[in-house]
Amino acid sequence: MSWEIDLIRLLQSVPGLVLPMAGFSFFGSPAFYLAFVAVLAWWRERRFAYEIGALIVIAAIVNDLVKLLVHAPRPYWVTTEIIPYETQASFGFPSAHAELAVAIWGLVALRIGRPAVTLALGVLVLLVGLSRLVLGVHFPLDVAGGYLIGLGVLAAFVLAEPGVARTARRMAPGMRVLAALVLSLGAIGLSTLVAGTIEPWVPETAWTGPIAGLAPVSIEYTLIVAGIGLGLVLGAAIDGGCRSFRSTRAGLAGTILGLGVLVLLWFGAGLLLPPTGLEAGLGIYLRAAAIGYWCMAGAPAVFCRLGLFPGSRNQAEM
Repeated sequence: MSWEIDLIRLLQSVPGLVLPMAGFSFFGSPAFYLAFVAVLAWWRERRFAYEIGALIVIAAIVNDLVKLLVHAPRPYWVTTEIIPYETQASFGFPSAHAELAVAIWGLVALRIGRPAVTLALGVLVLLVGLSRLVLGVHFPLDVAGGYLIGLGVLAAFVLAEPGVARTARRMAPGMRVLAALVLSLGAIGLSTLVAGTIEPWVPETAWTGPIAGLAPVSIEYTLIVAGIGLGLVLGAAIDGGCRSFRSTRAGLAGTILGLGVLVLLWFGAGLLLPPTGLEAGLGIYLRAAAIGYWCMAGAPAVFCRLGLFPGSRNQAEM
């Protein structure tokens, strides 16, 4: 661990590196990926958006489970020598940013199939991982582990997706939603079980970082991604259309509106949730499901009502 701390300190000592690294870190964040899925779905890439959304849910649940199983610290928990330019409440290994970057941008590269795009996305993945070191939130081995797990998740997804998709298409929409509900609740149950095996958790006495009130044993991230997954499936089952905006101006207006509602659902609804307890967990899950539903069905329905799709206003008035 000492060499990892020395490397992070070296990176943090480079002038002017923190700000650009914070920008690259954003391109590996769950918030960015959610917006990416929404924009794809609204701009005639519905199937690809659904595919990316499914991969995000799977990769994030795997990440949360491994974090709980390993329960490794973050660098700034261990020592005050590391400056935390960003703080996180969860455990450190593996890096979710690194794992999701490999999985998501790897799938994008595979689907586009152009060497130049693959090279550019590969560089982005490396910069996302580097950013987590510079910001002081991960050890190098956290990032390396995230890359390896992300590659494994991506490989498994690419191999399994065609067969799973064929099976899903043969199911009635209601059965697909029921299957998504069962799988999401199963993921939550598994995370709850794993979290229960490490309670009570206390930080090591040798750690000197800001660890007062630290409570990393949580299933909140599993609740969020499981809820989003359910919402995506429900939305796709209700609204199976694939439309395009009537113009670039209409598309930009719709995208701004849609993303604005996503922000309101996340932060506005979050203010209404109770701080703790079963009600808080249920609220987090339902809020996330509403976000997934908005991406696939809610926003397109609003776009239709507003006439942002060709002929949609006339159809809505008939």
